[in-house]
Order: sequence, then C-alpha cells, then structure tokens
Amino acid sequence: MPEIASVPHRALTSRDVPDPRAEFDDIVAFAYTYDGYARFGMEGCGTLANATVARFLADRTLPDDLDELRACLFFEARRWIVLEQEPDARARLYVGAVLDHLAGRLDDAHVGATELPNA
Repeated sequence: MPEIASVPHRALTSRDVPDPRAEFDDIVAFAYTYDGYARFGMEGCGTLANATVARFLADRTLPDDLDELRACLFFEARRWIVLEQEPDARARLYVGAVLDHLAGRLDDAHVGATELPNA
C-alpha cells in the first residue's frame, strides 16, 4: 500500500494532476498526496466520497471544494486498493471527472488568489 505524502493545495497546479487516462497506479500516487482520513475522519471521508459518487452518477456534478475533491480521490484510491482490483469503467469515468474538475479548480484557485488553503 502506498504511503501518504501530503502536498498542500498551494503547492499544486493543474499540471500536477494526472490525466484521467493515466495508469491507475499514477492516479493512486497522486491521490496519496492528500490524507482524506486526517481531514474528515475515516467515517466522514467515506460518507463524503460515497455521497459524491452517488451525486455524480445522478447528475454529473462534483463539489468545488479542494478538500472535498482530494478526499474523494483519496477514498476512491483506497477503495480499489482494498478491493485489490483495477477500477471498473464506471469508476474510471468518475475518477476521471474528479481529476478534470480538480485540475480546473486548482487553476481557478491560483488565478488572482493571494493564498490557497494550507491543506
């Protein structure tokens, strides 16, 4: 299992976010730059992630909050590691959407921002 190597939001740009078609191991490595359990707790992270997947599947929307996006990506990486499987097509579609949205939010946060959150 990969180790968590926290990288604060302010240290990331969209160029750091893997392409949605990247190898899942590369996506996991990026996901592990944020500890969703430390931010939301294990149960809270799971609740957030599962609700976000359900919302995405229902209406294709995702949260705009960087902590929430990174926590969802972290949890999704954990989910598939625990299952010891590669994500299925539906999960890859969701993970790809999270990556794309996260990259866009990082760009938005850097434009005109004097300081990004530390997380």
